[in-house]
Amino acid sequence: MTRPASYRHEKDGFVFLLEAADAAALKSIPDFESREEPAVAEEFLRFRAETWADQLTAAGARPGIVVVRLEPRQRKVRLLSGEALLFTADI
Repeated sequence: MTRPASYRHEKDGFVFLLEAADAAALKSIPDFESREEPAVAEEFLRFRAETWADQLTAAGARPGIVVVRLEPRQRKVRLLSGEALLFTADI
């Protein structure tokens, strides 16, 4: 089975995108290492999208595409709109 180039989840007009390389990096984190793609990426986005959408709306961000970048060693995720950092959150 070939994995998709990216995973996406939509919530309240925000489309959260997780690239395949970041999904692979997600599996390096102990909480996620036993899970397989695509389930690990899809679950990761699905369980966090509502909180992220609420936080982005509260901060005045406009709905649209949000790129999710992982920093697995720091257990952080960066949410980006284009090249602009929207916010950083714990994993």
